Amino acid sequence: MPEFPLRIELELSCVCNLTCSYCPRRYVDDLSGFMDPALFKQLIDEISNYKDRVIVLHRRGESLLHPDFEELLYYCKGKHKEVQIATNGTIMTDSKLEAMVATLSFVSFSIDLPERIKDTRGVDYEIVAANIEKFLQRNNGRVETQVSMVKDNDVTDAQVSQFTNLWKGKVDRIRVYEEHSSDGDYGSLNRDRGERQPCIMPFYEMLIFCDGMVGRCNHDWDGEPIGDVNKDTLHKIWYSAGLQDLRRQHEALTITDGTCKNCDSWYPAEKNQGTGTVAEGISKKL
Repeated sequence: MPEFPLRIELELSCVCNLTCSYCPRRYVDDLSGFMDPALFKQLIDEISNYKDRVIVLHRRGESLLHPDFEELLYYCKGKHKEVQIATNGTIMTDSKLEAMVATLSFVSFSIDLPERIKDTRGVDYEIVAANIEKFLQRNNGRVETQVSMVKDNDVTDAQVSQFTNLWKGKVDRIRVYEEHSSDGDYGSLNRDRGERQPCIMPFYEMLIFCDGMVGRCNHDWDGEPIGDVNKDTLHKIWYSAGLQDLRRQHEALTITDGTCKNCDSWYPAEKNQGTGTVAEGISKKL
């Protein structure tokens, strides 16, 4: 186990301007609020004491809605190995775009096929696509880019190919995620992954919600907190009894944690979940 998490997710916002049909937000009550800028800077300062850490600035909401979005991005600049974000691409003003190009290492745009996006995301395809194209032009290859869509039960293999062809040659990576949590259990998939394996996430990542409560990973939407950064440092929580117990559960495959026990989206290895599809190497730079 590393002395400090290798990847830290900081939820800037749990507010979202879309109501996507496949988003687990629909199972969570009263998602509102933004991370306090002072708390955010405190966390960034602590993380910057450790080299080669990856910061991820999103989780249950749309990060670009944070009223201090640009200031917070610039505060991160040059302090970490990578700074990543995912966005629905609907509210990219010129100043937000400039801040993203100047500070980020990676950005993922969540979108859908033109004929589906109005029903699944409630937004016009042309609006989001135009914003992505604008970012790509201003970016000029500096920030690694991804577009992604969710493959629910209505998506065919032909539509996956259609989505890939729409963005091939424009972005660095195209990702198709499998729909999860459609039954109300966070992280559960619509298929059998076979024999359960230990998940690397408790040994690799920390998730801090916008109110400072600490979750498990990106499949924790409203689980019982396992820490509070308003009271303790990240380092102290990383070695806390709650997280140590969660690691033992995964190592022994005797998982009783309420969030983890029904999750099929475990990561057996770092950066390797083994679900969905990735079109690697599709890049405008090649």
